[in-house]
Amino acid sequence: MRIEKLLIQVLCHATEDEEKVMKAVENVVGIEMMDKMKITTNALKGYYGDPILMIKFETSDPETPMQIVRRVFSMLSEYERIDVIQNCLERGKHGGKLYIRLDKQAAYNNILRLSNKDSIRIEAAIRGEVEKLANNLLNIIQ
Repeated sequence: MRIEKLLIQVLCHATEDEEKVMKAVENVVGIEMMDKMKITTNALKGYYGDPILMIKFETSDPETPMQIVRRVFSMLSEYERIDVIQNCLERGKHGGKLYIRLDKQAAYNNILRLSNKDSIRIEAAIRGEVEKLANNLLNIIQ
């Protein structure tokens, strides 16, 4: 079991400071991991024509994805860790994706909590048995 690839996406709205959005992501992945991420940006337009910047962070390095996911899990509450794992287990038993959506504003303050609104979206591609990943992640904290 391993995490093959990690994709993080975040939107930076016209009313937000791009540096602060980048700092929020840095707080999620850790400063030492930012150098291992490939960063791309894409200019979009919102519903009313307002500018939105989509920022993507990707890595397929063999070690980095698991280190980032472990860091995120170590900063979530026990309830949130279990919630993420249960959702992952419902999606598939042999590989698939692990999805985590984090509150962008809280992440800027170095607090990680789950959120579905204007979030930092993490998608981890899993290879192997999901149960092993779940046990591995839950055992990190205990």
